[in-house]
Amino acid sequence: MKTRKLYQFFAVALALAFAGCSHEDLAGENPGTGDNGSNEVYLKVAAQLPVGIGTRSTTNDNGGSNDGTEIGKDYENEVKSVLLVLADKDNKFIGYTEKVEYLQTDANGEVNAIQSISRTALSSYYGEDNTLTAEEQSIHVFVFCNPIDALKEIFKNTAPRDDTWHSKVCSIEEKTNGESDNAAIWGGPNHNEGGFLMSSYEMVTKKIPAILSDWDKFNEVENPFQLSAMNTGLSGSGMSGGTIDNRGAVKVERSVARFDFRDGSGKNNTYDVIKEDGKTIVQVQLQKMALVNMSKNFYYLRRVSADGLNGGSAIGKPETSSNFVVDTDAEEKNSGSIIAGNTYADHFNFCLGHTQNGKWEINENAREQWLTYKIADVLKGTDDNDVSWNEGTGTKGDYKIWRYATENTIPADPAKQTNGISTGIVFKAKMIATDVQSESSLHKALTSATGNGATDPILYVYGNEIFVSWTEVRAKAIEEGRGSSLFKAAFGNPTNDPVAGTSETPGVYSDDNESADHKWNIWHNNKHMADETSLKAFKAAATGNEFTLYQSSSDEGVPGYYCYYFYWNRHNDNGNNGIMGKMEFAVVRNNVYKLAVLNIKKLGHPRVTENDPDPVTPDTPDEKDEVYLDVKVEVLPWVVRINNIEF
Repeated sequence: MKTRKLYQFFAVALALAFAGCSHEDLAGENPGTGDNGSNEVYLKVAAQLPVGIGTRSTTNDNGGSNDGTEIGKDYENEVKSVLLVLADKDNKFIGYTEKVEYLQTDANGEVNAIQSISRTALSSYYGEDNTLTAEEQSIHVFVFCNPIDALKEIFKNTAPRDDTWHSKVCSIEEKTNGESDNAAIWGGPNHNEGGFLMSSYEMVTKKIPAILSDWDKFNEVENPFQLSAMNTGLSGSGMSGGTIDNRGAVKVERSVARFDFRDGSGKNNTYDVIKEDGKTIVQVQLQKMALVNMSKNFYYLRRVSADGLNGGSAIGKPETSSNFVVDTDAEEKNSGSIIAGNTYADHFNFCLGHTQNGKWEINENAREQWLTYKIADVLKGTDDNDVSWNEGTGTKGDYKIWRYATENTIPADPAKQTNGISTGIVFKAKMIATDVQSESSLHKALTSATGNGATDPILYVYGNEIFVSWTEVRAKAIEEGRGSSLFKAAFGNPTNDPVAGTSETPGVYSDDNESADHKWNIWHNNKHMADETSLKAFKAAATGNEFTLYQSSSDEGVPGYYCYYFYWNRHNDNGNNGIMGKMEFAVVRNNVYKLAVLNIKKLGHPRVTENDPDPVTPDTPDEKDEVYLDVKVEVLPWVVRINNIEF
């Protein structure tokens, strides 16, 4: 093409049939009949729904996972509408359409569509000499299935030759009550309204005729130009034997991820955590689970780069073992500005911590931000389709679909994968006393809790040993003697000899002014438990010496002692606990994360942050040497089963 007119809107109607489709702005008098005068020609394109594409538990070089594939539910695979985008070889915008004419689909998830295109628009692209160079014949084709309104609006306002359209971002705000401004990305609140948003998985190049007049052969629906098959009988220049080989479908992937969950305990989400003389004296039961730090934004088209940053990023390439999926806020995560500026709410739904007056905390306000579910309700939910990946073993368990989530990845240095910016699940557990020591003070405390943390006993845990009062701590520390770690943790470095005390003789407390024992004496004995300042001083000394304190509370009117476990979603498991790998903690589109808590090794984090010697902070690494939970995650590419297409 020697001279180029200004690019015009490229009016292409992808022929996915749906009820009520309007063709008012298609050229020609009788769209869809072939009686179009000379202004319309037809194309046929195949769009391949997800079949074996997706990523990783550990990512193979071809982008596939080693865990198998998850068969999608019918409503996750429905195609109700399609938006087709055409761009030149540099991905500059040519035009788009969301029109629908005709559709066929097969059992393997391939959608074959016939679409109409305005010959006037083609003429504009071909220029005044009605010819294209060999390079100009190659165009890029992008497909969005079930496009949401926000995406449609983007293209309505995209100018010809725009080269920023492929960097557009989808945003979603979701509230803890389930309300959302963009739930359409996963088919609406009940997942059955408009189908799941899907986008092109890879860059697809197709070739069109070199001479405009060759399109005259394709002016009937029955004889479309093949965008996904062979074309013969072409006479234009640049043809090899009069053929154009466009074989190959346009692959798409879902724009969101899915979480599944099962009871990994084998006994109603209950785990043995504290033993004495080989017998379990305390169990915990997981009762609630909450999603935290779900991204508010993601790219409509997946992007990858060598370091997870936007510089050098590319669309249309798969995630592999040697690259990163790029997030919309990659630069902010890399610089640390989200944590430094406490701007979590700008980036995440259901923020882990609550920020007030510049201070970040996990407190009651934070827990109200989390999207919380009763585990009993989750386990009554929808079965997954795990027959194929579980077939032959039957050992992987029966998972339930929990919910859907948006993409969240962290670039470059693995150390930047921290709790404040990673998507995670918080489990709330209740401590349960077994009948092994039914007469013990511990049994009485756990079974008789009123939920009043100010009056119920404080439980103290050191190592994996639990005490019901500081008096019990003192007695055991004195028994173990000065050389023991417990003695030093409780008494510090006293010059005197602490004495437990009896009903007849007073106790002797540590004279180390910085010790927990000394500060407990000030708070409990001298101040009669009325001084908050001395209480805080005691707690700081105790937690500073690795004591964890648990105070009772009530959950929906049920009193007891509760604790929390934090799990950060693993996308690419490097198999090395304590050392993080790249893209290890992430959520990536078109993956199913199947979670099961197999074992719990110790009591979790206390409800009150000041009671925690190892509190969760925004910059706490997602992976630490000390592991509370043994969580198994299977990361599966999310594929199609049966496609219910609405006509």
